[in-house]
Amino acid sequence: MLVLALPPLVALWTAVALWLGPPAAWMAVVAAADASVLLGLLRVPPGLWRVALALTFVLASTAAALWLIAAGVVGPAFGLMPWESATRLGPVLFGMVADPWLHPAHLAWLLVALVVAAWWNR
Repeated sequence: MLVLALPPLVALWTAVALWLGPPAAWMAVVAAADASVLLGLLRVPPGLWRVALALTFVLASTAAALWLIAAGVVGPAFGLMPWESATRLGPVLFGMVADPWLHPAHLAWLLVALVVAAWWNR
């Protein structure tokens, strides 16, 4: 179920970031809430396994969203849509585009999301 929930969340995160401005790091907390609600609906018992699943979901959604956001920033210069640009985006260009996003405030949002995901699923 978490695998099925990942693409819509990444698409929402990308749309919000491209509308409001990259990287919309606060969406990591939304990903943590999404993971917690889904794991609760799936009746996964609280514990280490549930925390690991929630943290993995948050990290995977963050990585995928940042990649797609970077593709959405670079793609229009080449006449490509974000999903087309994402397949052609390399790690070096991603690093150049995403480097300004590694601001301490953005990293703090990710840390808050990881703590929230661990706390809600313990």
